[in-house]
Amino acid sequence: MISLNNTTPSNVSGLAVHQPSWQMILARHGRSFWLASQFLPPRVRQETTVLYAFFRLLDDLVDTGVVAAEQARTMLLSWRDWLTSDFSASPPPDPTLATAIASIYRHYRLPRIYALDLIDGLIGDLRPRRIENYEQLLHYCYSVGGTVGLTLAPLLGVRCARGAQAACTLGQAMQLTNIARDLGEDLRRNRLYIPRQDLRRFSVDERELFRLARIYAPAPPSVRQLVRLQSIRAKLLYQRARDGFACLPGDVRFGIIAAAELYSSILIAIERNGYDSIRTRAVAGADDKLLALLRAWRLQRQFRRGEMKPCPTCG
Repeated sequence: MISLNNTTPSNVSGLAVHQPSWQMILARHGRSFWLASQFLPPRVRQETTVLYAFFRLLDDLVDTGVVAAEQARTMLLSWRDWLTSDFSASPPPDPTLATAIASIYRHYRLPRIYALDLIDGLIGDLRPRRIENYEQLLHYCYSVGGTVGLTLAPLLGVRCARGAQAACTLGQAMQLTNIARDLGEDLRRNRLYIPRQDLRRFSVDERELFRLARIYAPAPPSVRQLVRLQSIRAKLLYQRARDGFACLPGDVRFGIIAAAELYSSILIAIERNGYDSIRTRAVAGADDKLLALLRAWRLQRQFRRGEMKPCPTCG
């Protein structure tokens, strides 16, 4: 369920929000997001960075393999308990980050349900995951991608259901982009997010898929078609998410359009690799990012010229 809170955007006071290491986390682990964040106004840039650091920390507990599965589960549940306790559970898993996160959530009255859904989705990743159909895949993309968009939406000034839904859809598009890009890496972690329904459609044997990933073999045409299908689905989600750009405040809009265009440029890199995500992890190059920013600028110019219809709710 999508919910919104009326908040007045402004910087949250307190040194914790301006911790420089969190900017470094964004720059190191989310280069596309870091670049896009440079176009956000100062009133929300720091808060967005801290929230990204929080979500990245949660995700890294599961994805890096540095922490054992049971320990990762314990830490995720600890964060979950802290969120459900109205930020009063003691001791918090990371006191400095917890202080900053609590300050932001309280100041903007952000809904915590989405962070809880994110944690639940990540806990599910600690065991072998299989997805049956596209509906289940979309739900998974909601739990670990759409939730991030829905958390950020009110902070960025979204005030309507249309804008919130678009924020969720953009998060799902980005997660599906990850799935198309990281097929080989995920298989080597005993995870398969491609729906079994799609495997049957292209006559791909699940065991053979894992074997190919283990030996870094070239992806056969059937597997490339699987990746291409996920890429097409992601493109459609990005197109749907554009419907919410009109719901963003003017000073925020370009940063979010840039984030969408920059991240979707990964799909161009996947296509350039021939949709072989078994051996190669596609990376958007400098030229891809420059073109993405150009596309974002053109779209922003359309809004400024009044060529794009404003949101009927937000005006």
